[in-house]
Amino acid sequence: MTLFYLLLYAIYTQLYGAGNPVIAGVMIATAVLRIVLCLFPQNNWYHYEGNAKWSLARNLPFAVTGICMIILFFMCGTAYGRSMAVAIIVSFGCYIPVTLLAKKYPAVGALMMPKTIAYVYMIVLGLQMI
Repeated sequence: MTLFYLLLYAIYTQLYGAGNPVIAGVMIATAVLRIVLCLFPQNNWYHYEGNAKWSLARNLPFAVTGICMIILFFMCGTAYGRSMAVAIIVSFGCYIPVTLLAKKYPAVGALMMPKTIAYVYMIVLGLQMI
């Protein structure tokens, strides 16, 4: 998902230029941080229980990346940008409860379906603009 947002950022820069350099820098730095955090064995990827602290640690930079993309797309001031920002909000609105609650309440995992639909919508929007 982090690579998806980096690709989305590349599309953004092609459409609107660099935008706000501070937001762009934070977005790229947090995306790289998330990728690095995902590589640590403390994540316990191969164990059912995982590691809640590492899950939070690797998802906080991801949330910052998403917030930066929301801000950038809202700042562009186009209907496309607003639609993309809303789709990102929907995807995070569905992803955050899954990350926090799915182990205790497995039915919450069903929120990954609307999250995936939001991603497909973002892809459609992106393809329309490139």
